[in-house]
Amino acid sequence: MAAPTPTVKAFLLADSVFQQKNGKWCIVGVFDKLYATRFPVVHPSMGLYVKLADAKGSYRVRADIENSEGQQIARLDGINVTAHDRAEEGGIGIEARGLLLPAPGTYFIKLYFNDAPPAGGIDIRFGVEQVAATPPARS
Repeated sequence: MAAPTPTVKAFLLADSVFQQKNGKWCIVGVFDKLYATRFPVVHPSMGLYVKLADAKGSYRVRADIENSEGQQIARLDGINVTAHDRAEEGGIGIEARGLLLPAPGTYFIKLYFNDAPPAGGIDIRFGVEQVAATPPARS
């Protein structure tokens, strides 16, 4: 029997996401927008924390990052997770290092579990804006 497609209950984008030995998740530097003075730019570290529900079985998890034109700029795969009980909600962390962002704009993260999108769909997006090299003086 195939594993049920999980539902994404929550997600957070951050500079870093990792799980401690005691099972607690550490989510550092939450954001929904990045800033750069020039493009292309390499964002050194991006983490995605995803809270899942209605999952049971083994899953190959993949995250595709696309620009607003639907062009894939990165694929994060090789992530495997096992859920033992559909009644329990669990979390996963996905890390991207050295993410090349070619231009300002809106970017989308599309999640897949065993090559299927999560149940009910989800729209994970973040913005990238160009800013002046020297910030304006504040009064």
